[in-house]
Amino acid sequence: MKYLNTLIILVLMTCFIFGHNLQAQNKEVPPASTKDSTELNSEMVGVFETPELVAPTDANTELSAEMRDAANFYATVMWAIYNGTSERNVRESKAAYDVLIEEFGLNDESPDALVEFVSPHDLSFIYTERATLRFNVLQNIPGAEDDVRKAIELNPESVPATWLLAQILTRRVFASIQENRRDARAQALQEEMLTVLKRVIELDPDHHRAHYYLGTMARDLGEIETAIVSFKALTRIMPFDDQFHTELGELYEMQNRLEEALLSYERVVTILPEQLRTRNRLGQLYLQTGDYSAAIKTFLVILNRLEVQAADPTNQNKQPASRSETRAAFEATEVEIEAHYGIGIAYQEQNDFEKSEFHIMRAISLLEARAASMRGGTRRVRSTERVTLTMRLQEMRHALGQIYLRFSVPRKAINIFAKILETDANYVPALSGIGMAYQMLDDLKRAEDYLRKAIELSSKSELPDAYNALGYLYAEQGIKLDEAAALVRRALKSAPTSGAYLDSLGFIYFKQGKLDAAIENLELAIHYLPDTPEILLHLADAYLQKGLKEKALQTLEQAVRLEPDNAELRQKFDAIKTK
Repeated sequence: MKYLNTLIILVLMTCFIFGHNLQAQNKEVPPASTKDSTELNSEMVGVFETPELVAPTDANTELSAEMRDAANFYATVMWAIYNGTSERNVRESKAAYDVLIEEFGLNDESPDALVEFVSPHDLSFIYTERATLRFNVLQNIPGAEDDVRKAIELNPESVPATWLLAQILTRRVFASIQENRRDARAQALQEEMLTVLKRVIELDPDHHRAHYYLGTMARDLGEIETAIVSFKALTRIMPFDDQFHTELGELYEMQNRLEEALLSYERVVTILPEQLRTRNRLGQLYLQTGDYSAAIKTFLVILNRLEVQAADPTNQNKQPASRSETRAAFEATEVEIEAHYGIGIAYQEQNDFEKSEFHIMRAISLLEARAASMRGGTRRVRSTERVTLTMRLQEMRHALGQIYLRFSVPRKAINIFAKILETDANYVPALSGIGMAYQMLDDLKRAEDYLRKAIELSSKSELPDAYNALGYLYAEQGIKLDEAAALVRRALKSAPTSGAYLDSLGFIYFKQGKLDAAIENLELAIHYLPDTPEILLHLADAYLQKGLKEKALQTLEQAVRLEPDNAELRQKFDAIKTK
């Protein structure tokens, strides 16, 4: 490099000297009328004279051989770089790098073979540039990998070389995943890829592409913590890119870190308020975390925005003209379906029957309209689409049926569950639901038939609601109490803290005369469901049967406070009090 600097200085000095002399020779002469010529010549003699060029004292003005080599070397470097800027001249660029490496002896393994004016960093740069051409344009992956490994050996701190190796390894890993290779070599390749990507980030903490590669590949390979670290870094480097916040939210969800996922999705809808799909996901997370008010607010924003879009005169009566427009219309309907379903569940949890029913029914009607378009449309529909749509309809109808059960509307529940069973007579959740609905209507024979069928068909999955319902049905009739207790205990295996199941078991023990076991389970049921008059009534009966009159009165008094208009409770309370 020292000779290159000497050459540059020499060129600059020459330009300065020649430029100064040229300026002196072109300077204008002032008009002669202002002074006589003698005076003028005497004053300006030093200005207009051009000094003679003096030959240097050193007669040898030629460049030394080493300086000529340096000039040729760096001229070739510049030529290679210049050609590399155009895809048409890539091969000329690669040929120039070949010349640099081969003719100047840079491919020699011995460091002593390097010419003096080429540093290891310079040579690392040349290998990296040739590797880049081989990888990106010439598709010579093995050659590119050889070059870039040589570049890193010469300069381990080179970010471009390390990043290029990371890209090469990522491509190889991706190919092995597509080929479903899971041998030791594939595992070693994956580990090296992750190590090299981490090395790029170590050298350059703000290398966003390395973070993205590492995050994406780590996620696909199941290393979620590594992926989270990278996408979190990306949200720091590019805080207004919604994609990275979305990816981070999804990764948090994979680890059930719901509060952190909420923060990520909230950031997305702050950056892009029109991002309705993410807003839908945000609403679902509010449901999972029990923040029903926030869920309702989120889903209402979605539905309001969709309503505004539908009311826009430019969108009315407009038929999709392209595949992308058709897809956009499909996605808008999908968002609307999920929003209606989500808000319906949220209203259910807030005990708002009318709004819950309305929104779930709206989601079902949108799905039914889609099913009708599939049957009558000209577009070919894959069988998987039909199956998926049918399953979603069943699930949403079942959710509506559960709402009817919760709010004690058994006849509507029977109608919706019967509609499900028309499509699939062995749909176990519907069999269980219709059985419980008939139980509410005291149609015990039908209730038992449906519940038993549901239990028989669910050999591979637990149906705690069905077990509990059938057990309670037997307890109410005072029959098959041992089987009833076994059924409810099986339900409790799936949900040991269910107040409803504990109440059923306590009620069965009461029927069996096992008062201590009954009181123990009923008190535990009240712990989980403290404001349930039916459980309080069962507990009061058990206390009274045990001879604990004061406890029975206190329990009944609490039930009456919860339902002051319940004549049965008040009558029982008064009857015990007057004894």
